[in-house]
Amino acid sequence: MLIAHEISGIYTTTLFEYPWQEAIPLHMCDMSAIAIAYFLFVRKRIFFHCAFFWSVGGGGMALVTPTVRYGFPHLEYLLFYCAHGLILLAVFFSLIALNTRPFFKDMLMVIAVSIITMLIVYLINPILGSEANFWYLASKPDSLTVINFFPDPPYHIIGMFILGLLIIILTYIPFFIMDRIRKI
Repeated sequence: MLIAHEISGIYTTTLFEYPWQEAIPLHMCDMSAIAIAYFLFVRKRIFFHCAFFWSVGGGGMALVTPTVRYGFPHLEYLLFYCAHGLILLAVFFSLIALNTRPFFKDMLMVIAVSIITMLIVYLINPILGSEANFWYLASKPDSLTVINFFPDPPYHIIGMFILGLLIIILTYIPFFIMDRIRKI
């Protein structure tokens, strides 16, 4: 999974003339891949929780509204879907086969980790140059995504923050309902 994700980043920068910054694993999906891989090796739950909420929300949106220049069956398209799909596969493997799941306190922890990470990434983007746009904090993506409906940068970050909170909460709701049903 990590190899597929890094190959995707390296290929897009070399073959498809994306900025060199795209090879740095600082996008939310890159961090999800690293987190779930680390979880699978050491079983430290916070890494599963970050990967779960980031990949279901961010990775799921990436699969629905991909930020790729070329469509199917282009190699860029296939690498993008393979890398993002493997993250979700690893997360759902952990969820089902390893019986790992988030609880309410875990959701709150991921929100805190996400805010801190967002601030760090926001500060890193300008250091890496004008082409760096990790977590789409510097500018909106070129392709059509829900972010394009938000105000112009930097005000789009407010919409992204609210959307991120909603996605995390919506992702947790099935577990909340399941817990309530079990208590009955």
